[in-house]
Order: sequence, then structure tokens, then C-alpha cells
Amino acid sequence: MNIYYDPKADTVDIIFKKGKVYETREIGREMYLDVDKKGEPLSLEILGASERLPLEEFRHLTFSVANYPKDFGQIPTHQLNLSK
Repeated sequence: MNIYYDPKADTVDIIFKKGKVYETREIGREMYLDVDKKGEPLSLEILGASERLPLEEFRHLTFSVANYPKDFGQIPTHQLNLSK
């Protein structure tokens, strides 16, 4: 997964996986989800990002991996530093 911010266009693009876009769905005001032929999400585009998202926080993202075996225990948390 990759997250991109384009300051000229003021958009955030979140790429979940590569694939051929079958359909683009408007899922909210200025939010578009690209899906493949099976309906699986490929990417999400958010327009007007600076007005809608805390872009300063994009320098330090925290995410959790939710798909883990039940006997794994705790969900691993990863720190991602984008300030470099």
C-alpha cells in the first residue's frame, strides 16, 4: 500500500494494490474508490485534501495490521516516518 499527496492538485491517493480499474465509485463528497472487476478496492482518491485531512500528521503515520491469526496475540503496530 502506498499513500501519495500531490500539493499542486491537493489530492491524497491511497493505492491498496495494483490492478485494472473496472469502475470508479463516488463514495463521498470528492472521494473516489477505484475497484477491479470483482469489486475489490484498488485505490482511493480524496480531492481537496488540505481542507479535509490533517496533512501535517501525514509526516508520521501509525497503522495497525488487522489480518492476523487469532493465536497471534496482539496486533502488530508499525510506525511509518514520511518526513525523510
